[in-house]
Amino acid sequence: MIADHPLTAAPADQTRDARADYAQRHPLQIAVCLRGLAARQDFIAVEFDGHQIVTQVIDVDSRNARFVFDPGSVDAANRALPDAMELRFHGTPSGIRTEFTTSAAKPVTFDGRPAFEASFPAVLYYVQRRQTFRVETPVLDPYTATGSYADGNAYNLLVKDLSLGGVALRTTHSRFDDVERGCILRDVTLKLGSFGTLRLDLEIVAPRKSMTPAGEWCTVLGCRFVDLPGAAERTLQRVVTQLEMKRLAVGSRG
Repeated sequence: MIADHPLTAAPADQTRDARADYAQRHPLQIAVCLRGLAARQDFIAVEFDGHQIVTQVIDVDSRNARFVFDPGSVDAANRALPDAMELRFHGTPSGIRTEFTTSAAKPVTFDGRPAFEASFPAVLYYVQRRQTFRVETPVLDPYTATGSYADGNAYNLLVKDLSLGGVALRTTHSRFDDVERGCILRDVTLKLGSFGTLRLDLEIVAPRKSMTPAGEWCTVLGCRFVDLPGAAERTLQRVVTQLEMKRLAVGSRG
């Protein structure tokens, strides 16, 4: 049974570390960010032991949690890099602040040319508007979010996309036309197909209008999870991983 709770306003939590909001810790999320750097051929700086090179990520091995990057243009720095115990990568490729630190890298040969290989970082800061990597949800058998208004009437929203940090919900119901940022949806039941259900509180952080493929205006509610339990986070990790693997599999066949 869905609890009867109103949409209640909640002030933004000013104590949260803003940088931590953009911390990618799951290997799949890190792999996606690194693949983005490689696909766009973005340049990024690497600092170590008083040296710095400018490099590009050229390959990402998500199965083994490793990535390959080019040498820089300074021979002395390239020779010193394998002896460094820590490498700090940073830059603002495509306007997105990216920072991460890895352990030592080893020299390798990739596509017949010299390169370096390093393990994934434990955390990667990818500072963009969205706090975490999001995946689109199935169009067939869509995921839903259900709950109740204060008057006891139920609502049923479509889950447009999701991440470890939150969800985007879509509805054509006029009740949500004027909903404000900071409102809380209490005891929302997320129905995630074969992955089961989660019951969570959601804070609306980015309400906006959008148009469906059928040409109908709808409201999209960008929401963050409030106090996400560990068990729920593990379920979401499985969902995000499986959906992204399916997307990549479909793309490789295309």
